[in-house]
Amino acid sequence: MAAVLSKFPDAVLFDMDGLLIDSERVSAATYRQVCARYDAASASDAYAQLIGRDQDEQREIFEEILPPHVDLARFDAAWRAAFWDALADEVPLKPDADALCRWLNGRGVALVVATSTLTEKAEALLQRAGLLAYFCGVVGGDQVARGKPAPDLYLAAAAAAGVLPSDALAFEDTTQGVMAASAAGVAVVQIPDVMPADAESRRAALLVADSLGDAAAHLGWQI
Repeated sequence: MAAVLSKFPDAVLFDMDGLLIDSERVSAATYRQVCARYDAASASDAYAQLIGRDQDEQREIFEEILPPHVDLARFDAAWRAAFWDALADEVPLKPDADALCRWLNGRGVALVVATSTLTEKAEALLQRAGLLAYFCGVVGGDQVARGKPAPDLYLAAAAAAGVLPSDALAFEDTTQGVMAASAAGVAVVQIPDVMPADAESRRAALLVADSLGDAAAHLGWQI
């Protein structure tokens, strides 16, 4: 651990989608299904633009990528309904998500989720996934003025954990998330999901790992 962290963190701040919960693939699949339903095939390959964005930012992107005949509000509602239907029976976890949260909880580390998803929906997903009880706070995109890559979510998450940003460690999957944590003064580990790490995130991240378990091993954490 000494090779990458000067001290054990007082709090760990987690992104949710694509990091704790294996939801990005479900989100991408349902997005493409709704594109087909609305005869918007031209937008079906644009999902990557939506990753890590809050709801308002996604709607702005819809204005740019969806054909003129598509009602943006109906499309957005249909996509979200399809996503929730797909996760009604099971919310899949990323490998070692439960083990890492349980291990950190056992060491008295404050855990907070910092997600672009609306807080109520994030809490519902975490509850279905069996993770919510590990966290002392969930900070959703509706709680801050600016979404990632602005630092607002991570500043709020550190405050919710009751620690200074410099005393926390973040886990993220996207470049936007890495830059948000870094801008807040939080050391960050990137675990890419749908999109690979890029040069910008590699410069900002403390570590880029293949999985939560791989990251824990690099940090010297025996989860």
